[in-house]
Amino acid sequence: MKKIIKFALSLAFLALNTITVSFAEITIDNVFSSLTENKVTTGDFVQEKSSAKIKRPLKSSGKFVFSEEGIVWQTTKPFPSTMVVTKDSIIQTGADGRRNVIDGSSNETFKSVASTISSLFSGNRSNLEKYFTIQKFDSDNSSWKMFLAPKDATIATSLKEIVLSGSAKSSKASLDGMTIKQNETDSTKYTLSNQVYKQELSADEKAFFKK
Repeated sequence: MKKIIKFALSLAFLALNTITVSFAEITIDNVFSSLTENKVTTGDFVQEKSSAKIKRPLKSSGKFVFSEEGIVWQTTKPFPSTMVVTKDSIIQTGADGRRNVIDGSSNETFKSVASTISSLFSGNRSNLEKYFTIQKFDSDNSSWKMFLAPKDATIATSLKEIVLSGSAKSSKASLDGMTIKQNETDSTKYTLSNQVYKQELSADEKAFFKK
């Protein structure tokens, strides 16, 4: 009986070791390759804006679209609105349906943030590192976090840090959160959930990017 118990414990230990090995610690290259496997990611978001000037964070929520074309933040609460961020512009649509296109091509801070997101979903690490230094990358077999600091001194006056975070499983990564820190007290945090991955934008999603 003792031999049987020892044999069973040995099998259990071997199985545990096998599981541990199969969920290897994720690397920064795994993150880039995983995020580029699908050209479009959609889901839900919660945005929280914090500032020393306000007592509690300002919260909003809605739907998001990430693609090589850019990002769509379609807010449903507390008021309906849409903001589309491309590589060179911001397209804002209010509750009344009026659209306003803002040229961001000459704004270095805007360009750096837009470039960061597009770089993640196009797998272009060198483009991301054109604007940001990857200060730190932490990961284990279930999560990852990347800390980015702007290289340009002018950008650093209005943008201190971007922190990207997500989950990881079997060397596959997803983006679940993003925090943009303007300074020590002001920041904007995005929590992402219910992600759906696909290879192309729908007709309705493509319409968001038309100027």
